[in-house]
Amino acid sequence: MSVFEERIENLKVQMAQADIDLVAITTAPNLRYFGGFVPHLDERFNALLVSQEEVMWVAPELNREQIEKHVHFPLISWQDNEGPQNAIRKALQVLGRPRSLGIDGAGRADFLLHLQEVAQPQTSQSADGIIALLRQMKSADEIERLASAAAQADRAMQAAMQACRPGVTEREVAWVVESFFRQDGAEQVDFTLIASGPNGAFPHHHSSERILQSGDAIIIDIGATLNGYKSDITRMVYLGEPTAEFLSAYEAVNQANLAARAQVKVGVEAQEVDRAARNTLKEHGLAEYFVHRTGHGIGLDIHEPPYIMEGNQTPLQAGMTFSIEPGVYLVGKYGIRIEDIVAVTDQGARVLSQTSHDLVVKSS
Repeated sequence: MSVFEERIENLKVQMAQADIDLVAITTAPNLRYFGGFVPHLDERFNALLVSQEEVMWVAPELNREQIEKHVHFPLISWQDNEGPQNAIRKALQVLGRPRSLGIDGAGRADFLLHLQEVAQPQTSQSADGIIALLRQMKSADEIERLASAAAQADRAMQAAMQACRPGVTEREVAWVVESFFRQDGAEQVDFTLIASGPNGAFPHHHSSERILQSGDAIIIDIGATLNGYKSDITRMVYLGEPTAEFLSAYEAVNQANLAARAQVKVGVEAQEVDRAARNTLKEHGLAEYFVHRTGHGIGLDIHEPPYIMEGNQTPLQAGMTFSIEPGVYLVGKYGIRIEDIVAVTDQGARVLSQTSHDLVVKSS
């Protein structure tokens, strides 16, 4: 049995426990996870359909030969001029007409409508919950892929730091990062966030034409995809001589990161990792400036369970992977964030991000 067939069997177990008769897998990360291949996805209905007994891929005819070359699930194709309804109907003759239908929550609404029109289930729901139970537990191979992606992001971070200097724009630094990722073999570049000076106070700033200048604190938050798996890292550069206030806040964020990392142990609730970071910043009088969760799961998606935040009582288990990224954001002044990717092991946190936390200070 292949790893993908094993994942399908595990999904069937979760479906039975959740009383879901049919799951439609339609998004690229889920198709890669369960099917081992992602065809070009567009507006055409394209789904791996899984019942508690059978599996069937319904795809456009123009994708048929390519899919059949890479996967071994039965496939029914449809032509552009006929639409997918008859193909779905044929698939249901094998899969059975579902009483309850699940679909990945990030899938297209029109795909769900096609399925509802043909299958006419009594209930429809997101299958994200049962899929997350499987995907958040990474295999040894997945963790090594994430480690390789993190190592690539470490290399790209060095290029970004070198590119930061007075007179260049945020977008010019972002382009250096994107170019590096591409030349280093990334499948795609997911984000290149360069937030300088007051722009750093916006946690999800879009790199702009702002020119870097002396006195700027610069947040560099970058990530790409390598062998299907994501990277995500944040570090800081300062142009000129940092102020005492900034250095104090930077050290507080660094200590918050380390406190959260130390809390990563099998059996500890996810929210306890968040609390460790938040309490550290509270001790430094900065908690009110920490405006987001401490972390998010990472794998085939950049953001996926488990989410490291207050209220998430999920016990950490070996194989979970997520970010630790406390930050503070002072509007009109600067922002600070330090982010690592970690994997939960029986010995605690394995830190995949290897770039030093030391603030990079560059004379202007």
